[in-house]
Amino acid sequence: MVTIAEAREVDASVDDVWDIICNVDKDPEYWNGLTSIRNIRRETNLIEREVVVGFMGRKGTQRIRLVPKQSVKLAMIDGPLIGSREIKLTPLEPMRTKIEISWDVQFSAIPDFAQGFVRSRLEEGTREALDRIAKAAQAGRK
Repeated sequence: MVTIAEAREVDASVDDVWDIICNVDKDPEYWNGLTSIRNIRRETNLIEREVVVGFMGRKGTQRIRLVPKQSVKLAMIDGPLIGSREIKLTPLEPMRTKIEISWDVQFSAIPDFAQGFVRSRLEEGTREALDRIAKAAQAGRK
């Protein structure tokens, strides 16, 4: 298993950050490599979707559980990555929030020689997603 963890504190309320991360249909705006999303099933705080990821256009299936104003838990159940990603919010002050993103994945359909590259792209993409989420949340409060 590969574990990746990144965190950032942002000058925005939990509500402002939650409004961005809970809108998972907009994930491609924040996450590089996520080409398309097609929701298969949607219930109140549960979503199942098919995604196309990576430059080779690999398909995968994901299940998402929204825990309002606390976390977005994504399970990758089929595709090039199998495992989980969680985005967790911690209020620090009324207008300051800590965002933590953690991955726990295995490369199910990625050749050994490419796994280092994919890992580095996940790490870089996670940092970039944090930047985009932070910028959007801080812009939303102005």
